[in-house]
Amino acid sequence: MNLDLRTLQLFVAVVEEQTVAKAAKREHIAASAVSKRIADLEKEVKVDLFRRHRTGLQPTPAGHALLHHARMLMRNLAQLETELGDYEQGLRGSIRIFANISAMVQYLPADLSRFLTQHPLVRVDLEEAISPLIVRAVADGVAEIGIYGGNIPAPGLTVLPYRQDRLVVVVPARHPLRKQASVRLDAVLPYDLVGVQKGSSIDALVLKAATDLGLTVKLRIRTSGFDAVSRMVHAGLGVAIMPALVAQSYRASLKLAAVPLDEPWATRHLDVCVLDMASLPPAARQLVDHLTRR
Repeated sequence: MNLDLRTLQLFVAVVEEQTVAKAAKREHIAASAVSKRIADLEKEVKVDLFRRHRTGLQPTPAGHALLHHARMLMRNLAQLETELGDYEQGLRGSIRIFANISAMVQYLPADLSRFLTQHPLVRVDLEEAISPLIVRAVADGVAEIGIYGGNIPAPGLTVLPYRQDRLVVVVPARHPLRKQASVRLDAVLPYDLVGVQKGSSIDALVLKAATDLGLTVKLRIRTSGFDAVSRMVHAGLGVAIMPALVAQSYRASLKLAAVPLDEPWATRHLDVCVLDMASLPPAARQLVDHLTRR
């Protein structure tokens, strides 16, 4: 099988852009040349790589398999270029990280600041995502490092402990729960809930716990970002469940109360995941060591 890197690069672009025209524009090449490359590629591998729809191109199962390996190959080539570069001035490289909002708000700013101060030639591309998408991004080779809620399964990945946080119930200043020393979930669920992003680790924890209790969640509104959640609670739209450190930053300005959540799952683990420690470039490997040193 004779596969060239440029064709694989164009194949990845077509998958991501879903049309030949957009892929050609992104890669600065004629659309006809992209079409010919894809047709030659399908002829070479002797299988259809795309399903053609009116709305665009979707990869077949064989296309998904090739996409995984093509991304891995391009990532490995990028690592090779980095490792063969000039290291005279110290550790260098570019690291792509997907992290959930809890890690980004609470811990990553200080942790990355310390690391990047020690290694000023390292660049970090940090993207926020919910935990299931973070795990998928690492598994697909889109991100080198993922930081996510540890209650989300990460099959096939190397998982290392990062931090712990504690979930609390955030309520308006005059709410009936505000004076409680702590509260169980069954005492929270009768109230309207301001939910965090669907599919996030906190969302999964709350929904599972409610199901185990045989109760339902009265989700009045769902939004992304703890700032938006806190402001919805302040506006009287419901109560919310979020990390204690995050809630602390909004308590004074929005006059909110944070009540400890008395549940075993309220102590939450944040984990780091990578595809394979041995294959990480030096900069990413040292960052993982830095993040998990605790």
